Amino acid sequence: MEFRFDERSYDALNAADVNWRLAVWVLTSAPPPRVRRHLGTVLQVAALTDAGWLAVLLAEENDDEYLVVGGRWLDEDEVTAMTKITEGGEW
Repeated sequence: MEFRFDERSYDALNAADVNWRLAVWVLTSAPPPRVRRHLGTVLQVAALTDAGWLAVLLAEENDDEYLVVGGRWLDEDEVTAMTKITEGGEW
């Protein structure tokens, strides 16, 4: 997977209080569990960081090429769901 940032990417991450370096870490280096969901042309990659679960949102521009469009910290209900998913439980 290839991804890129543009000025709007940095603005969206800043607005969500997400450091762009942490977003890159989630996309490239986060150890398991890391959850990927592809919904049409949108890809969400979420991983557990020292500060909590972070989801990075990307828009597919070409086959397997993405633009980072935002990020957000998961709320308590989403964290519960992620925990169940990564532990193999029902959700």
